[in-house]
Amino acid sequence: MTEFFQYLLEWVALHPYWSGTIIFLVAMAESLAIVGLIVPGVVIMFGIGALIAAGSIEFWSAMTWAVAGAVVGDGLSFWLGRHFQDRLIGIWPFKRYPDTLARGVAFFEKYGGKSVAFGRFFGPVRAVIPLVAGMMRMSTWRFLVANVLSALAWAPAYLLPGIVFGASLELASEVAFRLVILILLIAVTIWVAAWLVRRVFLLIQPHATAMVQAAFSWSRLHPWGDEVTAALSDPNHPEAKGLSILASLLILATGLFALILGGVLGGTGLADLDNTVLQGLQSLRTPWADGFMISVTWLADIRVALVLIVGILMYLLWRGHRRTALYWLSAVAFYLVGSAFLKWLLKIPRPEVVALQPQSYSFPSGHTLLSVLLYGFLAVIIARAMPLRWRWAPYSLAGSIIAAVALSRLYLGVHWLSDILGSITLGLVWITTLSIAYHRHTQVETHWRSLSLTALVLVSGAMVVQDGLYRDVDLKRYAVSRPDSRIPASQWIETGWKTLPRKRFDSRGIKDHPLNLQYAGPLDLFQTLMEQKGWRPAPMLEAANLLKLLSPRLELQQLPVLPQVHDGQHETVTLEKPLPDGQRLVLRLWPANILLTPGGEPLWIGQVSQQRQVQLLKMITFAATSHQFETAFQELVRDTESFESHRVTTDGRVLLLASDAPDSSRAAGP
Repeated sequence: MTEFFQYLLEWVALHPYWSGTIIFLVAMAESLAIVGLIVPGVVIMFGIGALIAAGSIEFWSAMTWAVAGAVVGDGLSFWLGRHFQDRLIGIWPFKRYPDTLARGVAFFEKYGGKSVAFGRFFGPVRAVIPLVAGMMRMSTWRFLVANVLSALAWAPAYLLPGIVFGASLELASEVAFRLVILILLIAVTIWVAAWLVRRVFLLIQPHATAMVQAAFSWSRLHPWGDEVTAALSDPNHPEAKGLSILASLLILATGLFALILGGVLGGTGLADLDNTVLQGLQSLRTPWADGFMISVTWLADIRVALVLIVGILMYLLWRGHRRTALYWLSAVAFYLVGSAFLKWLLKIPRPEVVALQPQSYSFPSGHTLLSVLLYGFLAVIIARAMPLRWRWAPYSLAGSIIAAVALSRLYLGVHWLSDILGSITLGLVWITTLSIAYHRHTQVETHWRSLSLTALVLVSGAMVVQDGLYRDVDLKRYAVSRPDSRIPASQWIETGWKTLPRKRFDSRGIKDHPLNLQYAGPLDLFQTLMEQKGWRPAPMLEAANLLKLLSPRLELQQLPVLPQVHDGQHETVTLEKPLPDGQRLVLRLWPANILLTPGGEPLWIGQVSQQRQVQLLKMITFAATSHQFETAFQELVRDTESFESHRVTTDGRVLLLASDAPDSSRAAGP
């Protein structure tokens, strides 16, 4: 895919006039009657936006061609509608699919002339509204005004997502490409979860009553079924005993199923999938993503959850919904009992990614189970009081939160995929059971708006406090465990250096970013010696200088240095050396997690590179690593020649050992 994208960039750069023609044709086809139903215009325009960000297509040229194509496409559709009028009903595809035209007519009758502008952004009727406008004899001048104005808004709206994505790729190639992959994974996961919940709700909702009655009929045939059925279905029957029986059976059945499944599969099948998912997500780890995922996992952290639990409980009691409050506590109690019992029973070890307590077990995922129970049942309470057509919304939001929390647990390396799936299934079964009893035994919570606002304030406030008190603690808690290995210094100098990575390791390996420096010793000594050769600490990107990225007029040497990721870590040391022509060199060191014996000197692996200035749409500028590494490497060789233990390998690496380095005056030279 990378090679194809690069080939496309080169082709567009060589044929700029063809690119304008293609943009015009795509925009016209996307707006043309019938054809617009088939052509994936959104996807193509997204790709064009990415090419704009890459600098292969000029923005205003692409805008002009896109607007022109959209205007012409709608204009042709309008003319066809004027020409055929009512005869359109008998023409394919409207003859075979009359609903397509009927929806367009209904949309036009509802919004009138404004439908031409609205319809361009409304997927189901986008390709037929201009046709309908012509068929309904809309004024030509009114149509032209709406057509042109909507096209002027449509073109940037469809190009902008691709431009943002393309710009993120440019930034990602400097920082970490794995970060973009993770962002896309999070977005897709949340979107799929919300879409799936909505589709399931719309599918089940019309048949929910019949399904519940069928389950009741089945349960009455079993010895314990009458008690459970009565507790769930009879408003006059006490539900506590029946729910307790069902909860106990559910927990025991889950534990038994997990034991049997583990015995049947042994170390294959599910275990292989668990390991594949774990390793795949660990390959996407970056320090920035770690911080974000820790924030996501806080949504189901016990400290944040406790604030939500107590706050919602007090709200329900204040509103007089005591029975609803008991159901709310039942959801919490199931988590406390079920999670603790299953962990004790199964004792499934966690992945060996982070250093956790030995008695910390993996199944079930407490965070995932708690997110299902709390946000799931909160969605049940809120949705019950909402209009029927909008009840899917709180369920989709809850599903998105649950999916995000589940993904964060996998990313942080504290759970297996099987833990997540089992926890979600267990939580959904209990929430479904509670929901049935809740609908049969309680009154509707009519204040759903204030309840939603209360939940939002509680979670937001708790997250802010959590961030202030526990961020540093949790960053250490979830940090990847990287134990140091030990090798003799002589072995490293002779052959050991060959075993260290040759390239900077990102998501798929940044093949043109060589790691051309290895240094053993304390960092303060290294910095002192390098400063005497003109190197200085580099200004790194942080909140205080973030706005400099929005100042394209700044020179390269005035821009902050973007951190880079190697093997999931940002560099520990970053030095820069200004060059006379306004350019600069950048030197970075990452820990190699190796100690040299007998002295115990830590080993560092690094890169020296030259930077270039990149501007995106003349709005954003940043310093990027140039692909020309030879000049920077030769400068590094000259600046480190004064080290007594200085070696240049045949494959272009500099090896430095601080224990043999001269004192400061000797290092500086005469």
